[in-house]
Amino acid sequence: GNEEFTAGLLSVVKPAIEGVDSQVQSLRAAQSKLKDNIDSLTGELTHIADMQKDLPNLEHYVKKLMSIKRRITTVNNVLTNVQDRVGVLQTRVNKEQARKRTLLNAN
Repeated sequence: GNEEFTAGLLSVVKPAIEGVDSQVQSLRAAQSKLKDNIDSLTGELTHIADMQKDLPNLEHYVKKLMSIKRRITTVNNVLTNVQDRVGVLQTRVNKEQARKRTLLNAN
């Protein structure tokens, strides 16, 4: 009786334990691969940081580009306003032409 119970319990629990063990091994392998990838990325980033130390200071050029961007934005805003006004004028011209056509057709 007691041995049969133990054998029955073991037959139920053993597959679950083996499944958990397999998943733990897979997780450990994935974590090891992730650690290797992080180490590789850290090395690459360190290399990039070291290369940047040798580059000239680009702040002056960045400021120039930002200034140019502001001017372009201003010009773009002016052009948008002009385009809006032209659109309003075109609408008025179209309405006036339609009104004249209506008057000519009425006569």
